[in-house]
Amino acid sequence: MSKLSGHATGWFVIATADELPVGKVLSLSYFSKKLVAFRGEGGAVSVLDAHCPHLGADLGVGGTVVGDSIRCPFHAWRFAGDGGCVEIPYDRSDNKAKSLMRARTRPWTVRERNGLVFVWHDRNGRAPTYEIPIIAEHGSLDWTPWTLSLMTIRTQPCEIIENVADRGHFPAVHGTTLNEFDNEFVEHIAIQRSAGIAYPRGGGSDTFRLTATYYGPAYQVTEMESFLPNRLINAHTPIDDHTLHLRFGVMLKRMGDEKKMARYAQGYSQNLQLGFAEDVAIWENKVWRDRPTLCDGDGAIGALRRWYRQFYDHPETEQEQEQV
Repeated sequence: MSKLSGHATGWFVIATADELPVGKVLSLSYFSKKLVAFRGEGGAVSVLDAHCPHLGADLGVGGTVVGDSIRCPFHAWRFAGDGGCVEIPYDRSDNKAKSLMRARTRPWTVRERNGLVFVWHDRNGRAPTYEIPIIAEHGSLDWTPWTLSLMTIRTQPCEIIENVADRGHFPAVHGTTLNEFDNEFVEHIAIQRSAGIAYPRGGGSDTFRLTATYYGPAYQVTEMESFLPNRLINAHTPIDDHTLHLRFGVMLKRMGDEKKMARYAQGYSQNLQLGFAEDVAIWENKVWRDRPTLCDGDGAIGALRRWYRQFYDHPETEQEQEQV
């Protein structure tokens, strides 16, 4: 995978729904770009390239929502969710219509699913090739809402992905006993099925059975049966070539009063943070091996890498480079 470059093609989480109430503007830095997200009065979330095509102001820094558009803080030009300019307040010329047509900023394809906001990234501008499935338990009164956390990590996305197949690291890094472990890779989906005993850093033990499914290169949903049945999400989004955001969260099946469930959810979230911190200590200090020395028991790392490469195959770009 040494020839992988740029950012993968797929759906990436850029915010939670709660971070974007109506009228809210978020300034974002992802995919080595500045983006702006906002929720218009109609309720839909829009994401645009942040810099105004007029004189370059950042719409995410001082921009305001007007109806279903965002107003630039510099000259008050307004842009709709499709990136088109809908108002130049001081242009009274006969050419105003042409100015509106020329003034566009790039819109991003957005999905709001499971309490999260996703954008579709493809460096060639191709349309989405798969969708994010609905988590049936999300919003159910039988389940708690997400308890979510965010980490900034100095690593490349392939290190995060490799946990899907890296059986050997679970006992060594996390102290987990694995009795079952297998992988399946089908089109844009990568699945890990495992069972064993986890030993939370706070003490005790937890017998578990789980199915963890990546939908594309950066969004994983885990269905786990354990002391408390739970659903986990793990989503990473590149900030630039060397740094990413990792969002993770837990949702628990309600089996007691609200205060008790809130404590359980917070405890699970803290255990997740500790577990990821153990991984981060490795990720931020390791080097990448294109041809690692592997042995029986390491897991399907080769198959995982072959599966993951599909999200970096950019045939149009490669053909263009060959023609230059």
